[in-house]
Amino acid sequence: MLPRELLREIRKIEIRTRHLVDSVYAGGYRSVFKGRGIEFAGIRQYVRGDEFRSIDWKVSARMGTFQVREHIEERELQVVILLDLSGSMAFGSGSKEKRETAVEFAAAMAMSAARSNDRVGICLGADSVEKYVPPAKGPRHILRLIRELLYFLPTGKGTDLRPAVEFLNHSLNRRSIVFLVTDGLDLPPMERSLRTLAAHHDVVMALVSDPREQEIPDVGLVEIEDPETGEDWVVDTSDRSLIGSSLNAWRARRGLLLEFCRRQGIDILDLIAGESVVRPICRLFAARERRLARRI
Repeated sequence: MLPRELLREIRKIEIRTRHLVDSVYAGGYRSVFKGRGIEFAGIRQYVRGDEFRSIDWKVSARMGTFQVREHIEERELQVVILLDLSGSMAFGSGSKEKRETAVEFAAAMAMSAARSNDRVGICLGADSVEKYVPPAKGPRHILRLIRELLYFLPTGKGTDLRPAVEFLNHSLNRRSIVFLVTDGLDLPPMERSLRTLAAHHDVVMALVSDPREQEIPDVGLVEIEDPETGEDWVVDTSDRSLIGSSLNAWRARRGLLLEFCRRQGIDILDLIAGESVVRPICRLFAARERRLARRI
């Protein structure tokens, strides 16, 4: 039996995410996320519009023309949400912390997968894998996922998603849609692992930020505590050259990550703490629909 307070919180987030699923993108979910067939159906000649990766080069060499392998398309998808629970996700300068907005997005995608009768699971991590709930179906399973997203308390505070990404590389035995929800921008530590994940799965990275991380106002001396290390220091926000250098470094790290994701075919979705997740999801779906239309 779940505590009454917990049921109330789960009910609230379920209502919010159900509204998103019903009114915004329930119909488009299937059209922009497609399973990749695993059951071999046969060989046929290549026609314009076929994906190059479906070409069977050995058979093509024997036949003298391009031949493609056909598969029976999977009727169900597998969705895994990797959520960053590092200390920095607890920051919020407005009405919500970054984690709250991240959880709303994660719950929305879980509800969308459930509505389409797909399997969905979660992986929670900070500087290690904190919890993994394997993909499954059913309303009780979805409620459990939302409960874990809302209330799980990590033991670590640092940001290092490489262990979690590597864990998924070894754990996922079928092609999946992986939503990586994080506020971290440091690419080098997990570049190799993320490249491997993107090669085998459909990866979408949801970057969560707070408005104050992108625009720091001049309010004089400000005492800041690092949520991951607990270290305190004083920042002079009136020193605009210092603030400018900090923002430029942030933009440079973001630029490196965006370029890497573009090369690996990883979609980027920007979430702002305290703002609705509806508009970013709409942009993601519209971009994927345009990309799919160009392939036809």
